[in-house]
Amino acid sequence: MESTDSSQPSSITDTERKGEAVATVTNESSALEYERFLRLENEFSGASKKRLLRKLDLRLLPTLSFLYLMCSLDKSNAGNAKLSGLLEDIGMDGTQFNLALMYFFFTYGLFEPVSNIMLRRVGPKIWFPFIVCAWGLITTLTSQASSYGSFIVIRLMLGITEAGLYPGAYFILSMWYTPKEIGTRMAIFYGANTTAGAFGGVIAYGVGSLDGSLGWRAWRWLFLIEGCITIFAGLCCFFCLPAFPHQYQAGKGTSWLTKEELEYASLRIKYANGHVSSTYEFRWSDVIAAAKDRKTYFMMMLFWWGGSVPTYSLSYTLPTMVANLGYSSVKAQALTTPPYIFATCVCVAVGYISDRKSRRYQCIMGAYTLGLIGIIILWITVHYPSLPGVSYFAIFLAAAGYSAQAPIVGAWTSSNITNPSKRAAAIGLLMLLGSVGGGSIGSNIYISSEAPTYPLGFGFSVGATVIGAMIPATIHWYLMRKENKRRDGLNIAEVERTYTTEELGEMGEDSPFFRFVL
Repeated sequence: MESTDSSQPSSITDTERKGEAVATVTNESSALEYERFLRLENEFSGASKKRLLRKLDLRLLPTLSFLYLMCSLDKSNAGNAKLSGLLEDIGMDGTQFNLALMYFFFTYGLFEPVSNIMLRRVGPKIWFPFIVCAWGLITTLTSQASSYGSFIVIRLMLGITEAGLYPGAYFILSMWYTPKEIGTRMAIFYGANTTAGAFGGVIAYGVGSLDGSLGWRAWRWLFLIEGCITIFAGLCCFFCLPAFPHQYQAGKGTSWLTKEELEYASLRIKYANGHVSSTYEFRWSDVIAAAKDRKTYFMMMLFWWGGSVPTYSLSYTLPTMVANLGYSSVKAQALTTPPYIFATCVCVAVGYISDRKSRRYQCIMGAYTLGLIGIIILWITVHYPSLPGVSYFAIFLAAAGYSAQAPIVGAWTSSNITNPSKRAAAIGLLMLLGSVGGGSIGSNIYISSEAPTYPLGFGFSVGATVIGAMIPATIHWYLMRKENKRRDGLNIAEVERTYTTEELGEMGEDSPFFRFVL
């Protein structure tokens, strides 16, 4: 006969009681933290909030934008080097050159999610200086390329080292800015990419005067100078780039933010979607969740077909395309600058409008439409050599439209994924196929043997934009709007009785309280 001791509670009861105690403490802690956020929100209204945003802007945007400027230059200056004798000096033909550009995107895309996960774990203050100095070193080594094989190896290594900058910067911005602020900041950051096109032409034009100095061709000087600048930028960003808000020691300020500003900067992101917040703890399950999420693949389609394919194809062939309008190679380098300056202005304007109106889908579709108009006009007018002015104007429209969509795609993704680890993984994953597929395709659809009409290149760009990007964007918008309407009809009191605050936080954007940004 089994004996029982009524004075000893069962193990099941103990576990339940411990769970209830932990839940109670957690609920109280979350409630107190949220109350603290509300007090700070009240304190940081008006001028105080503007002052904080100005501090964030001055610290983050110049640093990240300059790094992206150098990344874009180091990645796309091959197009300028091509006009400065690269192919002849190392024995490449046009097809081999396009293949070398394509191989870059294999390692670039594959390492984007890996780099973003590393960034999430160790923080930007360690990870970014490392990858920036690494790609700067690889860029300087490009000046020593002597054969097709060596050029391929260098491009593969450059892809590995540059992979983390673009998705990483998007993630860093999402950790400091709310969904209503991030579109403008991502547009300013991305403007560095379009500005790189402008600077690339100017730098290539200036470096052309060094052709023959010390026995080096201009393209070797181009890679050496840009690589050295990048290494210096990498060393500087160790001091200029801040850590994530939650990585700073609690209760202490920084040299650029006060204690209260830092606390508010962290809490306002954590509670940007209301009193329910996601965990900041890194978990591999969140990475897996990003890989399973339908939103990741819809945004991947937009980034791939509506962004990477037309943008990379344009950046790599623009100097040659302008030269085909009847200008000399040197003058063509300089004439690539104005379209990119115009594109930068349009990019920032669209980002600002998307924040003010909170209409990501409409702004993305508007950008795609502008890019399409430019590509179609250019496709038609290249058949008429007597219309170089119209063709050149079309380049302005195409560059502006395809540049303006990119930061809004990033902002749309960041605004609709609340968990930081899942968001970092989603940004990396959507850019993986976008970079591998978009970059490799974009660098090969404008075939030199088809110049100056490029029927494959223009036709593919139009089809990719409409079928691969505009249609998926519309489906994505429709499904999220439908889900928002369903949640609007839910009984809030019943939801609060069914789930605890912690359970709702674990749900992230699947929480009944969350509304997708459209």
